[in-house]
Amino acid sequence: MKYIGFFKADAMANVVNWISVPAFFLYILCMAIAPWVQGGWDWIYVQSVWDRWQTLNTGVLAFGASVIALNISRYHTNKQRERRFVAAKAFLPHALSELIAYYKQCAKLLQEAWDLFENEELRAPITLNTVAPELPRDHQDIFNRCIEQAEPDVADYLAKILMRLQIHNARMKEMYLSLTQGDHTLVLQQNVMSYLYSLAQLQVAANKLFPFARGMKTFDNTNPTWDDYRNAYANLDFWWEDFQDLEGFTKRALERENAV
Repeated sequence: MKYIGFFKADAMANVVNWISVPAFFLYILCMAIAPWVQGGWDWIYVQSVWDRWQTLNTGVLAFGASVIALNISRYHTNKQRERRFVAAKAFLPHALSELIAYYKQCAKLLQEAWDLFENEELRAPITLNTVAPELPRDHQDIFNRCIEQAEPDVADYLAKILMRLQIHNARMKEMYLSLTQGDHTLVLQQNVMSYLYSLAQLQVAANKLFPFARGMKTFDNTNPTWDDYRNAYANLDFWWEDFQDLEGFTKRALERENAV
């Protein structure tokens, strides 16, 4: 991704600054203070030292000018990137709204699949009232533009959403085909619960991202809690009390994720 190379260059600039600052103070000590002390505050002696190290002084001044120019260029580049990110982020609420509509369609399919297992109505082929929803397309370009211009933590968060979204979408299609084509033995009730959790995971990410996308709060990258998932299940019209051990399954998964 483009932002990775950019931030590598930014990191290199930080290394240059980190090296330059102590080197500059050492240069001041050796070239501006030590000659006065060693020469007994004799101006002629100080001049002779500066004349003897004229080449070094010229190089240090040139290097200092380069460091200053580098930081000025980096400042302007960062400002331009921030403006581009603000412009890209303005479309992020629209992309999230599209995804949430997709999540709700997935929730209906998972609810129907769960009810089939509960009622043991797994005669093949199974006719489902809900089809596997198609993944929206508009969000991809918006997410990509935001990833290119965002800070690394935000970019990584958005990239992780895209990755999980692709996996979830593939699972939904596979589950739908397995149930409707008579291969329901490939889909277990435990699989459906796992898909419920994955869907709630995407909903939690959207809920945490919405205030940031709308400019209402700073970016929140803290580990999600059970309360976040409970709200996500409610957003998806799931009542965890109706699903056997969904709360326990979620809490155990959270413990594993937060332990990493």
